[in-house]
Amino acid sequence: MKICKSKLEIALARKCWNQRRLREAGAVSSQTLSNINAGKDVLPGTVGKIARALGVEVTEILEEANS
Repeated sequence: MKICKSKLEIALARKCWNQRRLREAGAVSSQTLSNINAGKDVLPGTVGKIARALGVEVTEILEEANS
């Protein structure tokens, strides 16, 4: 699964968080953040943890299927 970087940034902004705060919340590791920023796939469970920490639906942060 790929997380859309711009959608992630919007979700972070809504919560007044940055990527560091997301990491500190225990939702994601530094390596996973690097992978997301590089456009690499992320495990479904990790996507779920990120969405839960941000209070959004998983679909709100995923890349579109045709992207």
